[in-house]
Amino acid sequence: MMNAEERRQFETLREQVACDKHFTCIQSPLGDLCKGTYHVDLDILECLEKSPIPCKFARPFGCTTVCICPMRKFIAQNLDKWAAESTAALREALK
Repeated sequence: MMNAEERRQFETLREQVACDKHFTCIQSPLGDLCKGTYHVDLDILECLEKSPIPCKFARPFGCTTVCICPMRKFIAQNLDKWAAESTAALREALK
C-alpha cells in the first residue's frame, strides 16, 4: 500500500492538478486507466490510447503522444509496486 511519503505526494498532486476528467483515474479500478507506458529511463509516460478523447495533458512527441498529467504519471511510477495489492484497497486509501 502507499507509504506516508507517497500519500503526501498524492494529496499534494490532487490539490494542484486541475483535472478536466474529475480524477477518473483514481475513481475507477486501476485497470481502467488510460493506456500508457512509463519509460523510466526517459521519465516520460507514453500515451497508448488508440483514439484518445481530447485531453489537455496529451502532447505530441515525435511520432507518438506523451501524457504530462502529474497524477497519471505518479500512478504510472508507482503502479508496479501497488499491482500485487488489491485495487479496491488502493482506491480506499486514495479517498
